[in-house]
Amino acid sequence: MYSRHGSRKRLLRIGAIPVDSIPRNLAQGAIISKHILVIQGSPTKGGNADMLADAFIEGVEAAGNTATKLEIADMNIAPYTAPDQPEGDMTQVMDAMKAADGIVIATPTYRMQFSAQLKAVMDRMPFDAHDDLAGKEPALLVAGASPEEVLVKDVLAYYKMCFGESLEWKIRGSVLAAGVFAPGQVAATPYLDKARELGRTF
Repeated sequence: MYSRHGSRKRLLRIGAIPVDSIPRNLAQGAIISKHILVIQGSPTKGGNADMLADAFIEGVEAAGNTATKLEIADMNIAPYTAPDQPEGDMTQVMDAMKAADGIVIATPTYRMQFSAQLKAVMDRMPFDAHDDLAGKEPALLVAGASPEEVLVKDVLAYYKMCFGESLEWKIRGSVLAAGVFAPGQVAATPYLDKARELGRTF
């Protein structure tokens, strides 16, 4: 069970490796690759959000970094009910978030919000997540039928409030795939290339 109280922890890092555990010659300037966690919140395999996630990962790997994709819809993460409820797969999610250098969320839009599966993860994050996840590099991938200005006003603004302001993360970028509804429709748009480029430069 994750404590919802705790003191701030600080760790000097190069990539994902504590400085005092690597050889001196690496600490003096060698480039160490990043590991990026992509939290995929759509229950639709091969859907638009899933395709954005895969394109982003292609860019990450093309740049010499590594990525892991968590399919939240396949995990046991119940909605929040009480502080002492069973953790289920939230332990795995939090461990993966702590180990990653960057955390990217990919989601469809339901009622102008994140998917229910992803919202459950957000609700279950502990109160001291600010301490455990300090310094992460975030980005957002969104697929929705609404126009881009609506996704910016509602979905991106909500993301910035929850992660940028609450966790004090400096958001690296976003891809808002507007006007896509049918599964796979994003393939006929420029948004997959934008997701690859964001991954390459992340």
